[in-house]
Amino acid sequence: MKAVIFGVGRMGTAIAYAMEQQGYDVVGVDSQPAEHRLRGLVKKYKFVHTKTKTGYKKVINDNPDVVISSLPYHQTKQVAEYCISKGVRYCDLGGRVDVSQEINELALKKATKPVFTDLGLAPGWVNILAEEGYKRVSGSKDTSIEMMVGGIPAQRYNNDTYNNPNYNPLNYIVTWSVDGLINEYRDDCIVLQNGTLKTVAGMDGLETLDTQLGELEAFYTSGGAAHSIKKMKERGVKNCTYKTLRYPGHRDFIQWLIRQCELDDDTLKELFSKGFDAKDEKDCVIVRAKVVKGRTTWLHEQVVNADDKFSAMQKSTAFPIASVAALMAEGVFDSRVKQNRSGDIKLPNALVYSDIPHDLFNYKLQNLLK
Repeated sequence: MKAVIFGVGRMGTAIAYAMEQQGYDVVGVDSQPAEHRLRGLVKKYKFVHTKTKTGYKKVINDNPDVVISSLPYHQTKQVAEYCISKGVRYCDLGGRVDVSQEINELALKKATKPVFTDLGLAPGWVNILAEEGYKRVSGSKDTSIEMMVGGIPAQRYNNDTYNNPNYNPLNYIVTWSVDGLINEYRDDCIVLQNGTLKTVAGMDGLETLDTQLGELEAFYTSGGAAHSIKKMKERGVKNCTYKTLRYPGHRDFIQWLIRQCELDDDTLKELFSKGFDAKDEKDCVIVRAKVVKGRTTWLHEQVVNADDKFSAMQKSTAFPIASVAALMAEGVFDSRVKQNRSGDIKLPNALVYSDIPHDLFNYKLQNLLK
């Protein structure tokens, strides 16, 4: 079976590795001569270097079992549109609400094969967990759902003195897009509170909680919930939120830089890029979903650590989409129907998190994370 990965950067390389581990022949496509990134990680692969529409269309015309995009949001839409037009299974990491919505709307109208957007860590893995928790507690009325994700240094820094060579006042290292990180902090967030959708400011809603990594703080950031919050409202869920996890004190410092100091995006980007570059530091990721209904509580919390091949953020983002992509390629979501007295009703090819069979997904994911 063949999997095509568009965008062979940090995440694309990890996706390619995960697909090969699941037995797929891998084709990497990139506008940059990036094939060296796969050497030593993906043993059997083909690399296509193209900057033209003709080039990427040719790869899709070869009818792979699944196409996975880890391209920037402004490039991924045209790949999705062409896959839909050619009846090729397609999924992506997402990255922008309006683009994902446009892809889903097109898939609802024209897709003949499954299409799935927003399949990384958050949105992605944490949303799949929230769906599983919702099913486990048979949730609807009076149900509360918390989704939380944090990408943090594996080693918490000692900030007692400025003379410490490892001084890091934010207790943070950059392991993904700085632009995306800044947007998460700045942008407003949608939350479901007491059955009503509300808009809250990013970085509000601060709380502390005990985790496998000790005490962490959580606060609202944008983007991670995808369509989960609105979906839960439609079901009658009472509360549903998404928050970012950090070491205590991080939120106050960031809020001071953005709100009090009023630093612009360029300045913040330089600060994060120079002051909190990962360099040789190891990271870890914690993903947590909690669902409560009455006296019933379902909680899943998992920590992913970096290894010699990939950072924890790479693994936590790339391996979930690779697990779903494999299910798609195997035909799990093809020809889905809902039984009805007057005849089976064909279900749409624009997939949502509740469509994922959690046990199959989790089996594949945990094997990759070993």
